Amino acid sequence: MNQCESMVGYEPYQYTVYGLNIDSEIMLPELMIRSVGAADVQVVLGDVMKQIDHKLPDFECYLLPAGDKALFITKGVASYCITGKQITVEPFLQADLGMVKLYLLGTVMGIVLQQRGLMPMHGSTAVINGQAVLFTGLSGAGKSTMAAALHQRGFDLLADDVSALRCDENGVFWVQPGYPQQKLWPQSTNLLGMDTNGFRVVSTQWEKYAIPLPKGFYKMPLPLAAVYVFVLAEGGGIAIRPLTGTLKMMAIMQNIYRVELIAALGLTVQHFEKCAAISKQSAVFQLTRPKNVDTLNQLVETVLRHFAECSKCINKEEKDEEKYQFRDGGSTSQRTNSCRHG
Repeated sequence: MNQCESMVGYEPYQYTVYGLNIDSEIMLPELMIRSVGAADVQVVLGDVMKQIDHKLPDFECYLLPAGDKALFITKGVASYCITGKQITVEPFLQADLGMVKLYLLGTVMGIVLQQRGLMPMHGSTAVINGQAVLFTGLSGAGKSTMAAALHQRGFDLLADDVSALRCDENGVFWVQPGYPQQKLWPQSTNLLGMDTNGFRVVSTQWEKYAIPLPKGFYKMPLPLAAVYVFVLAEGGGIAIRPLTGTLKMMAIMQNIYRVELIAALGLTVQHFEKCAAISKQSAVFQLTRPKNVDTLNQLVETVLRHFAECSKCINKEEKDEEKYQFRDGGSTSQRTNSCRHG
């Protein structure tokens, strides 16, 4: 019996995440438990590899579009059949359960979100002054660390690593509650002064810590107010500048979670249209910080000051008329009223 089979219940476990009700044959304690409501997505164990009738490419991970479903295979871990309403999981023999769940709750869930019309952005969302502020950027840029630092200061976390946006009937994009936990590398926990005793690692092959959030997790969706795109630079100080026009649009498009899968899923047009709508709704800023320098406290203070100023105009009906730009090189900070939504 493999690890996944040992965690299968007679009745499916019932969870909720990203505004979706999940019934799962695999125990997923990372998710919030629900007691009512029919399932939107079912997670079941079953045969997936039998559906593949040709030789697979020699890649570690690959996606095979197959009509109205997608087959995602990661060698040595599991194969997944994804339809938007059901995820069938077939773990490989002796697969690490942590890795099976890591892909299930990561890439596979990202595919489900795309199939169901939500936009998963690769970033963490914190609630600042009652508004959803999303931090995105390349892996290692510091977005999860930033969200964790804000959480330590008493700000609620809405989503870690992946923030799912749902568009309502008025065209407003809402960030949906994700998992009530954070995943942080040891370097980040050291920066934050966290005692990691008692925290489990995500898997035996991945040294990130899974840190539960029994408090400070926001359980209701919020409209997306602003996006900060983290960029690392050699030297210099912390700088925030607004992105407008094409740069703003590209910043959204490039930071969609698993953006490389969009074309294979046949969602290129929908992807472009949603990115354009998100760009129109929300303020987007490029946040540049020096590489290999501990500027976390300064970074948090700069973002909080910047967003406090920006939220004054974000909340106004004429919010497209002005924005604020910060540059913090260390001892001084100056602000210019030269920023636009675009």
